[in-house]
Amino acid sequence: MSKAPWYGPAKPVWAAVQQMQAVGLPLVWFAVAMALLLLPQAAQAHALLVRADPQPNSELTQPPGAIEFWFSEPLEKTFTGARILHTSGTEIPTGDPRIDPDDPTHLTLPIESIEPGVYTVVWQTLSSVDGHEWVGSFPLTILNPDGTRPGGTAVEVTFYRQQGLPSLTDSLLRWISLLGAALLVGPLSLHWLLNRPESKNSPGPPVETVIGSTAIVGLLLLIVAGWLQFLVQSLRLVGLDGFLDLLLATRPGRLLLIRQTLLAGVFPLLFPKGWSTVLFRQAVPAGVVHRLWRILFVLYVLLIVLLIVFGLGGTLFHGPNLWILAAAIISICSAWSGLLFGDVHNGRRALQPRAWAALLTAAALFTFSASSHAAAAPGSGWAVAVDFIHLIAAAVWAGGLIFLAFLLLLLHRRQAVPDPDRMVLLLKRFSFSAQIAVFMLALTGLFSSFVQLPEPASLFYTTYGRVLLIKLAIVAAIIALAYLNNRAVQRAEETLTSQRKLRRFSRRVAAEAGITALLFIAVAVLVQTPTPNLPPQTAPAAPSLPFNEMAYDGDLAVHLQVTPNQVGHNRYWVHLSRPDSSDIGEVQLVRLFFSHESGDTGQARLDLTDLGEDAFAAEGAFLNRDGEWNLSVYVRRRGMNDILAEIAVPVPSNETVQQISRSPWRNPVPRLPAESVVGALLITLSSVPLLWRRSLLRASRPLALILFVAAFFFLFSGVLLALTSLL
Repeated sequence: MSKAPWYGPAKPVWAAVQQMQAVGLPLVWFAVAMALLLLPQAAQAHALLVRADPQPNSELTQPPGAIEFWFSEPLEKTFTGARILHTSGTEIPTGDPRIDPDDPTHLTLPIESIEPGVYTVVWQTLSSVDGHEWVGSFPLTILNPDGTRPGGTAVEVTFYRQQGLPSLTDSLLRWISLLGAALLVGPLSLHWLLNRPESKNSPGPPVETVIGSTAIVGLLLLIVAGWLQFLVQSLRLVGLDGFLDLLLATRPGRLLLIRQTLLAGVFPLLFPKGWSTVLFRQAVPAGVVHRLWRILFVLYVLLIVLLIVFGLGGTLFHGPNLWILAAAIISICSAWSGLLFGDVHNGRRALQPRAWAALLTAAALFTFSASSHAAAAPGSGWAVAVDFIHLIAAAVWAGGLIFLAFLLLLLHRRQAVPDPDRMVLLLKRFSFSAQIAVFMLALTGLFSSFVQLPEPASLFYTTYGRVLLIKLAIVAAIIALAYLNNRAVQRAEETLTSQRKLRRFSRRVAAEAGITALLFIAVAVLVQTPTPNLPPQTAPAAPSLPFNEMAYDGDLAVHLQVTPNQVGHNRYWVHLSRPDSSDIGEVQLVRLFFSHESGDTGQARLDLTDLGEDAFAAEGAFLNRDGEWNLSVYVRRRGMNDILAEIAVPVPSNETVQQISRSPWRNPVPRLPAESVVGALLITLSSVPLLWRRSLLRASRPLALILFVAAFFFLFSGVLLALTSLL
């Protein structure tokens, strides 16, 4: 076999560099891009309000100097804010909202001056993790100087989203994106299956035509839907004028820019043969190839350096221009490597253009996982990796299925008889790949459910859970239909030679593909619906300062406020009311009883002074240590039953609360012991050789024996670990 023309005069060292370029450099670029895209941030999907200080629905005796918010995800400072509305709907002047640089989930709204009254605090967030915006509000009351409640009611704020469901436009555009991903990945995976070394038959003209056409349609859908969805979000948040700021100044915008650039680089790689003629009006000259390889090598090195610099947080350079430059180099390197050298390199020494297209497509789809619910989960590194596998497996299965339906439809319209050998090879290899994809979908889907759902009952009483149930019902219907189709594939020779059986098989495949497209609607809604998972425990929730709590006993509602809720001297304020706002009766005594959770401080008591308007207060140093205190509020009324309401008051220590590690590689299911998670993984791995034992035995009996032994070892170890965690 002759060497490529540019290897003759090259020096040995340069020849080694060229070999590295041909084989290793594409994989190096892919690994670097995937690693740098995987910068997960532990948080909950959507930046939802976790807590606020003062607490929602608080009644304060003194106006606060600021309102502090803690959200479930890091925030984009440019498009996150808060404001205060009076009962008349007018906005109260405040300072500029600011995000804590040490804690990007912490937002502070300074208050310059505020009079007693009933107010509505409105906040708007844009998550830097998943790019979703959210709006919420809560009432806040500043009592009169005498402790009475001012008149008026809080303003009702209307939001564009109800019950946590995405808008119809967002759902439609995400559905188009998912469909495009399937149409792009499915044909590329089948092209790889049909060009494996053990296959003597390359795809025939009809198959190759459908592969190219389907992939192009999927690519265009991905690109167009991505831009449209981002445009809709921009119009909703800041209008058309802020589109570029939203694109360049936010993490979701930059992820979109990378995705779209990678996909643009995929486009010419799908049709590599005609581009050299377009550019040079002839095949690429060997001398030009030799020179351009050197230029390409420099561009690749520059690309990797820039991505590493940006991945380190922009310590050397900062700003969106770096993203634009890196994205442009990605496009140049990806496109020209296939356009110029796809037909020149030997297939065993260089990646073919469509292999390049598959790698760049995978990197582009990874940006979806990097900004998904998984990126906001505890142990987000594992969750993102599993979500990416889930996405690729779904695209391989659904895309291959839709491709097969298109191919059979094309053959039927042309009234062409398919080549039996090629079609049998196609059907059996797709069937095998679909089985693996469905297996991976089941495992990764189960894992994601454990990560996102705090308890099994969440499937029924949360919006996210109900949408997930709809998705599972559609999946069950698809698998039932796939079982019937798989029986026809097992008798592929008989199916293809009978026109009646082929038409029946084609209709079932089309039905399965149609239901799969319907499934993507449920998925499009699911991935944009807030998960019911608990807020991330990045740090113990500090008690609100001052402490506010409502308790109910008998016919009374008891509102207790402890200011500033610290070890030492505090002010204790109690307001009594009835839910129906009726008279509470004549109060003769309001007394507090203090007892620490340790039980070694005894019990202290404090009688409160009547302030009028059913409000009572007193001061004293009764909280003499940190920890949880039990405050019992005793109320005696003339001619009525006595009331004793118990309220737990956590008092923070004076020491700085140490944050729990935010490592993205910690246990992704905190409510389960790590041993249980690892044990389940080992048991799952042990099932792989057993499920495909026939294929393994046909391929290599020694290899099958080794894998069977490993499977039993994994099974034993997994069961042992699971039992250890339960004992």
